[in-house]
Amino acid sequence: MKARGAGARLLPFAGAFATMALSILIAAWVLRLGQARLSFPWNYAGEGDAKFYLLVVKSIIGHGWYQTNSSLGAPFGQQLYDFPQSADNLNLLAIKGLAALSSSPAVVLNVFFLLTFPLVSLSAYLVLRKLRISAAAAVICSAIFALLPYHFYRGESQVLLSAYYAVPPAALLFLRLWEEPGLFTRRLGAESGPLAWTSRRSLVTCACCLVIGSAGLYYAVFALALLLGGTLVALIVAITRRSSRRAGHAAAGDDDPAGGSRAITGRDDRRRDEPRGDVRAVVSGTIASLLIAATLAVNLAPSLLYRAEHGADRSIARTTLQSDQLGLRLTDLVLPVQQHRLPFLSNVNQTYTEATSTGYCEACFENLGGVGTVGFAWLCLVALASIVGVGGAIAMRSAYRPAALGVALSIGVATIGGGSSLVAFFLTRDIRGWNRISLFIAFFSLLAIATLLDSAVRRLRGSGQSRVLGIALLAVVLVLGVLDETSTYFVPKYAKDAHEWNSDASFVKAIEGRMPPGASIFQLPYVPFPEGYGSISASVSLPDTTFGTTYELARGYIHSDALRWSYGAMKGRAADWQGELAVKPLYLSLAAAAADGFQGLWVDPHGYSASARARLAPVLGGLLRTAPVYSPAHDLLFFDLRPFAARLARTHTPEQVQALRYGTLHPLRTDCGPDGLELTNPSSSTRTATLSMLMSMRSPNPTTVLIHYPDGSGEAVSPGTKAIALRRRLNLPAGESAVRFSLMGTPKRPAARAAGPIVEQATLTEDALVPFESAPGRGAGARMAAGAAPPSCPQTVVAVTSQATP
Repeated sequence: MKARGAGARLLPFAGAFATMALSILIAAWVLRLGQARLSFPWNYAGEGDAKFYLLVVKSIIGHGWYQTNSSLGAPFGQQLYDFPQSADNLNLLAIKGLAALSSSPAVVLNVFFLLTFPLVSLSAYLVLRKLRISAAAAVICSAIFALLPYHFYRGESQVLLSAYYAVPPAALLFLRLWEEPGLFTRRLGAESGPLAWTSRRSLVTCACCLVIGSAGLYYAVFALALLLGGTLVALIVAITRRSSRRAGHAAAGDDDPAGGSRAITGRDDRRRDEPRGDVRAVVSGTIASLLIAATLAVNLAPSLLYRAEHGADRSIARTTLQSDQLGLRLTDLVLPVQQHRLPFLSNVNQTYTEATSTGYCEACFENLGGVGTVGFAWLCLVALASIVGVGGAIAMRSAYRPAALGVALSIGVATIGGGSSLVAFFLTRDIRGWNRISLFIAFFSLLAIATLLDSAVRRLRGSGQSRVLGIALLAVVLVLGVLDETSTYFVPKYAKDAHEWNSDASFVKAIEGRMPPGASIFQLPYVPFPEGYGSISASVSLPDTTFGTTYELARGYIHSDALRWSYGAMKGRAADWQGELAVKPLYLSLAAAAADGFQGLWVDPHGYSASARARLAPVLGGLLRTAPVYSPAHDLLFFDLRPFAARLARTHTPEQVQALRYGTLHPLRTDCGPDGLELTNPSSSTRTATLSMLMSMRSPNPTTVLIHYPDGSGEAVSPGTKAIALRRRLNLPAGESAVRFSLMGTPKRPAARAAGPIVEQATLTEDALVPFESAPGRGAGARMAAGAAPPSCPQTVVAVTSQATP
């Protein structure tokens, strides 16, 4: 009897263990983990952001947390406040816990990624059980939810997005808006006061809000969108019902034209206080939204305070166009997965992608899978039946209609040209990947499938059919669901990953053997951090802005324990001094690195164009007068800068070297501003420099452009559609100033912007840097650039005037 009692107590946990085991075992089969090793990451050599997350994990291991890192962005260090990850604090704390067990970033990243499968399936299982789904159907649908193509596509490249266990709790809050007794309830027998609301249901709601607000910015925003959308629907229903009652239509429940909560839940509740359900949904939805928003704000507080003190970093600003490019497309939900297992479906997704996408297409992996698509179609049918007033023709449980509303709201918010586009245009562009709301659509769809499975199993039993048929039905759904939404496309290239990882590890170990502990390593080519050059294409051939991923230069730090690295300073901030050297001669960059105390040079030739790649090693060897050290894979170069620094000290005066150091670590800056070309002098005194830029016109019509310099002088130029080179020596005052542009003799009209000048490659070369622009005795030296051209300012004309030519 005691054993039977213990078994009964463990029975509720059996389903949870079953779905976790199923998800991890099937994931291991899909990923072919038998070919893998924990000691190297599983997306190291591929394109994506895996190296960024290895960098984050390494920061947590070596520095305790990820927001500041003195080993990156030398000599000032890295600060990640402008690129916040703290909305994922729950995930990052889990990574920190794993870091206590291993000092290898690869092992920690791999283990965390594997844990996302059972975590997601467990979360989905618990929520489905809360929604009164049977244990068997919950196990099947939870495992399918954890194995979506979305999960494998994100993988370790976007590992925090792979941890989408906050989605089911968010869906639960939305569904409970329409369910009696709602999100918050009183404890039985409790008196009035705040403690009276600490019921189990209220505590579950609060716990869900804390998890949602701490496990991913996107998932929290999507939860807020659904809750606020549901709250708005409930408010509209409540107002409509109240108006109907005042008109005399609410005396009898059957005559209620608005339908109230019954329009959402399908309940046939005819109590006199029925409108309270709608008011309850409005209040509880608002409170839950505030709890999520407050949790999110607390997690993001360091970044918000940093932005308030230092201002926004325009270099990492999103655009309205990106919100549409990364919006949701309905076709992507129902198309088969990439490289489907059935031959006649294997190329459908790829063919459609090539026909409709201009490049990067993460929305192409938002597939619901065959099982999810059936649930999605069923919810669409439910919504249609409710709209045309024939809901009774479909045997519906109360969960169907709220789930259908959730799908409708998700599509309305996230689809291209939908609510997300308005949010990006009028409110904020910081949220751009709206296609990721497909996870909510998938959960609602699988909830519908779980409900249908429960109904089917009950009917089989009611008709006297064997219980085995019900089990067989569940097994068939699981097998078909898994086979349909997974493919060999998601199998990592383990051999390639291991080869590059081992080569980098050996290379860094050899460098650490040559350099003293704490030595700083200068890295070329310059690549902005984070996210590289984005969609900006340089007008010069160097570097190759498409090489590998945007985080290739993190490879040195990931394997290093005793060195500091120039890569990783936040672009757009003062610490990103190397960005101002990007288009300047290579010799100047090398001299600046030596003057700034860097003792070694790390070069990734793949960051340069194919034509420059072949001559890169000879050019650098000639300038530095030393031979390179190659990585075992022969894909990276390293030079010892100490002999070069010694020669620099002999060929230039200490004052010149000191001026070079100050001029490069505190550089004069140019930026595209709303009022023209913005110039910044970070020092407290006037500095002399030469402004160089290319100017062309959008319109072929001859137009005179007036250039107004910060010292009050100006000049008139007549550029055409072909760029002309302009140079001007300026005395720049401390702080900010601007070069402004206006058109000569053009009437003021909106079309003037379209005819305005395009300014490209605007750079400032301080007088102190000129002696180091070319190698002594080598004339112009190697004019190879150390990075790419700065971004262009496509429409800097902001004023239209008829002034006389200066």
